[in-house]
Amino acid sequence: MPYDYLIPAHFIMQVAKELVKNGIGGDNIGIITPYNSQANLIRHATCITSLEIHTIDKYQGRDKDCILVSFVRSCKNPTSCVASLLGDWHRINVALTRAKRKLIMVGSRKTLFKVPLLKLLIKKVEEQSGILTVSKNDIYREGELIRCSQIACSKQTLDIHK
Repeated sequence: MPYDYLIPAHFIMQVAKELVKNGIGGDNIGIITPYNSQANLIRHATCITSLEIHTIDKYQGRDKDCILVSFVRSCKNPTSCVASLLGDWHRINVALTRAKRKLIMVGSRKTLFKVPLLKLLIKKVEEQSGILTVSKNDIYREGELIRCSQIACSKQTLDIHK
């Protein structure tokens, strides 16, 4: 399993655990990722049996109070990412519109900025202090992700309709 699949999978699972710990039922949380291998990795890593974990394509028509989207990849050549998965607006639309109340996106800012509409979305969220940047130094301490509780507990409401 490539390293760039393991870290986002672990990060997503830690955020999901924090959400459950803070009162959101596992049946109200969905995890979406573009790739079957990433969905399977997350599915096998979770101890929260009520989580719904699917690829973008399988999530069409479903929604949850809270959706975590793992964009997984950070590309050495972001243009190739844009041309593949991130360039498919139908799939991106499905991923971003499944959340009723809270949407948490995990991905490489540099890669996501190569997609013009995602860049606009990220800038809007950033204006409203809704971005949490995680560096390599934030990843592990005593086997847990340091900043997941900040993400899960955020009560930030974002108005993206201005």
